[in-house]
Formats: sequence, C-alpha cells, structure tokens
Amino acid sequence: MHLDFGKNLGNTDKIIRVIFGILLIGQYVSGAIRGGWGIAAVAFALAQFVEVYFSY
Repeated sequence: MHLDFGKNLGNTDKIIRVIFGILLIGQYVSGAIRGGWGIAAVAFALAQFVEVYFSY
C-alpha cells in the first residue's frame, strides 16, 4: 500500500494559519495567556508558521 501525500495548502488556508499564529503569539505577549497554556499556544503558533512555510 502506497500513500502519496501531496501538498494540500491553499492561499486561503495559509492566510488563516498565519493570522491564527499571530493572534496566539499576541495573546501570549500581552499576558492574556500565561504559564503552561502560554507555552503551548506559542508552540502551536510556531507549528502553524512551519506548516505555512513548508506548505504541507
């Protein structure tokens, strides 16, 4: 069985991911999200930027 996962990230999806990432990092920087949840939010935001950069 061969699975071929092609790139499946359109421009609209990229824009949404970037905006969501910026909002999460903004919430962390402003202090609205703190502690472990803040670290998780930043990690998730960075993951969104990586997905947009590599388009997978």
